[in-house]
Amino acid sequence: MSMCAFPCMNTLANTLTPVAGLSLLCLLQLMASCGAAEKFPGIAPEEDPTAILHNPDMGWVVYENYPIDQEPAGSSTLLTLPDEPFEGVDQVALMFSWADVEKEENLYDFSKPNYAYDYWRRRGKEIQLRVSSESLLWWANREPPSGQGVPAYLLKQIPPEQKQVRENSGIHYDVVDSRNPAYQKRLSKFLTALDANFAQRPVTLIDLRGFGLWGEWHSGFQYSSPKDRHAALSTILDVWSQALPGHFLSLSYSYDPDGPKEYYEGPRDRLDLSSTTHYGEYLTYSAFDHALSKSNITFRRDGCGGALGSNERLLCENAFATFRKGPFMSEFLGGYAQNKKGGDKWVRSMVDDALSLHPNYIALLGWQGGDARNFVRNEPELVSKGSREMGYRLVPVRVSCPNRLAPAQLFTITTEWINRGVGRAQRNFELLVSLRDKTDASVFRANAGPIPSSLWVKGAIYSTTHTLTFENLTPGDYWLALRVVDPATRRTIELPLKHKIADGSYTLGIVTVSD
Repeated sequence: MSMCAFPCMNTLANTLTPVAGLSLLCLLQLMASCGAAEKFPGIAPEEDPTAILHNPDMGWVVYENYPIDQEPAGSSTLLTLPDEPFEGVDQVALMFSWADVEKEENLYDFSKPNYAYDYWRRRGKEIQLRVSSESLLWWANREPPSGQGVPAYLLKQIPPEQKQVRENSGIHYDVVDSRNPAYQKRLSKFLTALDANFAQRPVTLIDLRGFGLWGEWHSGFQYSSPKDRHAALSTILDVWSQALPGHFLSLSYSYDPDGPKEYYEGPRDRLDLSSTTHYGEYLTYSAFDHALSKSNITFRRDGCGGALGSNERLLCENAFATFRKGPFMSEFLGGYAQNKKGGDKWVRSMVDDALSLHPNYIALLGWQGGDARNFVRNEPELVSKGSREMGYRLVPVRVSCPNRLAPAQLFTITTEWINRGVGRAQRNFELLVSLRDKTDASVFRANAGPIPSSLWVKGAIYSTTHTLTFENLTPGDYWLALRVVDPATRRTIELPLKHKIADGSYTLGIVTVSD
C-alpha cells in the first residue's frame, strides 16, 4: 500500500475535497500519517449516478397472458417471444381470472399460472399476479372463453336481481352484487386457495382486481345508492385483505365514469387543487377511504399519460405521504406503437407522468409481447431513466466515524442518507459494517442494526448513528466498508456507489487499528 507524497496540512483534518487528483485513499492515508484528527470529518462516498439498481420491491414489469391465452400468435409473451430475455426487466405479471382457476366448484386448477410462473422464474424474474374476480372482457367471448371473472357455476346461483350485464367496445360482460353471501364465501375460498398455491411460489405483488371492468374498480355493478355502493365495495376490500394478509394488494384508484363527472374533472397532466373540491365524495364513492385503512392494500393506476384527474393525483399523494402506502404501480394509457406516433417528446412525457405517481413498479409501455419488447429496444434512455428513478435509490451522502481505534474500542458511525427514488423501500433494512485488510484475508464484521429506510422519501436527508464493536480485532490498516441487507430475504441492497466489492459491500476509506 503506497503512501502519497503530499505536504502535511491542518486543513486536511477539516475537508475531504479532492486536491489536484489526490485520491480519497491517499487523503486518508496522509491524515493518518500526519497525526490528523481521530475521526473522519465526513466522507462523501463516491456516487455513481448512472448505476442501474436491481433491488427488491421495484422495477420494470412485463405482462404475461399465458394463463388466459395459449394461442401461438396471441398475447402471451412467452409463446410469441420464447427467446426474448427482457434484460433489465425485473418483474413479470401473470394475468388470469377467478373463473380460469375454479371451473367447477371447489376444483382449483392453477396449472397454467404455475407453468407461466416457473417459465419466468427460470429466467430470473420475480413474479406478480394480475388476478381478477371480474371480467377481462376481450377473452370472455372467445371459444373456449377465458377471463370471465365470476365462475359460471356461481353466476347461475346468484339471483337475477343481483346480476347485471354491461357493455364495452361492443362486448357484453357480467357483473354481480358483491353483497351476496354466496359470492363472498366463494370468493374468500378462492383467494385462500390462491394464497396456498403461491406459498411455494412467492410473488411480490397481487392486484386487487375485485370490482368492475378488468377489475379496475370502475364500470361494475350499478348500485341504487352511494351508501349501498360504499358498503358493497368495502366488503370486497375486506374479503381480499383478510384472505391475503401476507401480501401487498394493489388496488386501482381509477375514477369511475358511473359517478358524477366532477369527481374526475380538471387537467389530465398535473394536479390542480382547484379541481379537487369533491375529493371527499370521490373517496367515499369508490370506498377508497376504506382502502386507506387496510395495512396490506396499496395502489396502482392504469392510465398514466392521459387519463388521471386531479382527485386521483391527490389520493396518490396522500396515500404515499400521509398513509405511507406502497409499493405503488404505474401502467400506461395505450401501447408503445400507438403512443410513438405522438413523437419522442410525447413518449417521454408519459414516462414522466408514470414517475410522478411514486411508483416502485412501472409496466412496460406496450404491456406484453412484441410491443413491450420494442419499447425496451428502441427507448434505452427512457428505460434507464425509469430504472434509476422509480422505487427507492438509497445513497449514503456522508459517513463519519473514527479513523483510529483500539481493538476493543466502541466504534460509532454516523451516516447521512438521501433517497433519490420517487418511491420508498417497503421494509427497514440492516446496515452491516466491516473492516478488511487489503487482501480480504482478514475481515471483521459487525451488524450495526436496522435503518428506518421504509420512512425515507425523496427530498430529505436522514441521519443514523450506530455504536458497535468488532470482535477479535487485530492491529493494522483496514478498509472501512458498508453493506445494506434486506432482513426478510438476506438479499444485499444495491447502492449507487462506486468501489463495490464481491460481497456487495462498498469500500470508503482506511481505518487504523493500533495496539
